[in-house]
Amino acid sequence: MADRPSPKRFLHSLNHALDLLEQLGHEEGDLGVTELAARLGLSKAAVHGIVANLESRHYVRKTPGTMRYQLGHRAWELGVAAGERIELRGIARQHLTALTALTGESSQLSEYDGGEVLYLDKVASLNPVQAVVRIGGRAPAYCVATGKVLLAFQPKEEVDAVCARPFMRYTEHTITDPHVLRMQLEEIRARGWAINRGEYRGEIVGLAAPVRDFSGQVIASISISGPSYRFSVEHAETFAKDIVSAASAISRKLGFNREAA
Repeated sequence: MADRPSPKRFLHSLNHALDLLEQLGHEEGDLGVTELAARLGLSKAAVHGIVANLESRHYVRKTPGTMRYQLGHRAWELGVAAGERIELRGIARQHLTALTALTGESSQLSEYDGGEVLYLDKVASLNPVQAVVRIGGRAPAYCVATGKVLLAFQPKEEVDAVCARPFMRYTEHTITDPHVLRMQLEEIRARGWAINRGEYRGEIVGLAAPVRDFSGQVIASISISGPSYRFSVEHAETFAKDIVSAASAISRKLGFNREAA
């Protein structure tokens, strides 16, 4: 295994657990405690403790009928999630670029995270006055287009949790009534896109559409946003078909097949 840079502060138990996961990840089959202990330079008692903890969290599992171990489904889930995010940004980038060229406004790629939008990527407008979004930045899902389109496809329990929290009023257009938000989410699910009428930053209008993975689950959204004096609600809505088409193209490249869904 390749040498790793040394961390500034060693957390030995964490590093031993990660070393064990890497050993299992590089192994085509499974490994027993004795083999793992020899490879890691640890006692069998120490390895027993590590695998017991990892097994309880489903990062490793016993091979059926044996006392040997292999990676569990939780490790697989994290790997898939990381791969999808990397793949998603690469696939979406060309469509964001095309949307910005078409509209003259900034475009973004986002995902949902606990009632908020997390911005994964952006292509900035060439106009000196533009909607400013920071990659890695966040916004409340209930009052931005990309957030509303993501929230519309969350499980009912998640929508209920968001609606149970107080809605902060950011502008005169911010939705503060959960019933109004729920009605908007129904409309979004029916038509396939969302609009932000200056609800988070009063001078910014946004348009967004959902991106689906191979299973049909909405995993991200793409959006266009710009200053309302140039990118009015009426003007933004003329690009609804374009952003839905771009989101559908990204979804197809991620393996989504609408006919098979």
